[in-house]
Amino acid sequence: MERGESVKGAETQAVELLHELGDVLEIGIVNLDRELMVRGWNRWLALASDIEPAAAIGRSLLDIFPELRGSQAESALRRALNGATVMWSQPFHGHLLPLDPPTGHEAFARMQQSARIMPWTRDGRTEGVVALVQDVTERVAREDQLRHALERAEVASQAKSDFLASMSHELRTPLAAIVGYMDLLEGEMVGPVEPLQKDYLGRVKTAARHLMSIIEEILTFSRVEAGKESVFVEVVNAADVAREVKALFEPQAQGKSLVLGLDLPASAPMLRTDDTKLRQILINLLGNAVKFTDVGGVTLAVHCADDRVLFEVSDTGPGITLADRERVFDAFTQLDQSHKRRKGGTGLGLPVSRKLAHLLGGDLRVDGAPGGGTKFTLTLPSGNTPVVVPGAPAAAAPAAR
Repeated sequence: MERGESVKGAETQAVELLHELGDVLEIGIVNLDRELMVRGWNRWLALASDIEPAAAIGRSLLDIFPELRGSQAESALRRALNGATVMWSQPFHGHLLPLDPPTGHEAFARMQQSARIMPWTRDGRTEGVVALVQDVTERVAREDQLRHALERAEVASQAKSDFLASMSHELRTPLAAIVGYMDLLEGEMVGPVEPLQKDYLGRVKTAARHLMSIIEEILTFSRVEAGKESVFVEVVNAADVAREVKALFEPQAQGKSLVLGLDLPASAPMLRTDDTKLRQILINLLGNAVKFTDVGGVTLAVHCADDRVLFEVSDTGPGITLADRERVFDAFTQLDQSHKRRKGGTGLGLPVSRKLAHLLGGDLRVDGAPGGGTKFTLTLPSGNTPVVVPGAPAAAAPAAR
């Protein structure tokens, strides 16, 4: 046997082995010459196309599938003839060969496929191409279902946020009227009020304001989650904000015999941020610390670090486990359900605070250990715009370049 016949026989065996392997792996394999004439057509492809190898071999692939003429599939095959290996893969609804979809997936007009098209070379010359075709209809169908499920979930989430915002507005308006009338009655604007009646009016007003704070928390959460919360940037004196927030909780801390400390730097740190949102975050953090601390104290500290301002709220409360440090930022979650019954709350304060921190370009993290207290750190960018503090010497002007 001459060497050329031996090589030709080896190539034939290699092609047959490739086709058999394709049948085992459930992959379609088609060999084409430089004129795109079919030279190999394995059994898997015959079953998928309902065209026997004997009826395909020797015919042009473009005659077998006329819709391939001028298509991207033909272009991919011809690129392979020029020596390129082409990966044919599309996220949704793509096919190389126009084959019928598998049973149970008639919603697709064609079998969804991924393919690898490679040049078939001999002695350094491209003799044709070989295309490996895989049926991915099942995978694409599942991706389709997941995509639609995600779209439905996003619509449902938006509807929930819209509902929360609408209901919060509907509840807040009459509550504001109730508090207003309580103020009128308590101030004896419509007649004298007996001490016991005034005491009851004060309790009703306190309960109404507490309910309003819960509704405002839900409203803020729904706005942030829906991406409708606006930021109003202004120059803020961090020390002034810290003092004012601390003052809000002094009566509550005194009532529990807690030490409420304030640690401020020597010079007042200034930052450009949303004053209202910063206060809301600190009120949530300090309020939680005072609420869940029964012995010892709570400290609000302000620090400067490079181009950032840090607000730290630390307490001597029950602490937190490593596993629970992220759970505290889950909406409607309180780690100790007995605390929820005893202390009250929606479980939205910390999630809202972290979302607001992100909205302001910062972050909120928690540290602590069981029995060792907890520390929440709010980090915010100070902003790049120079700020002149009243009474402080003006910054030197930069030298001209």
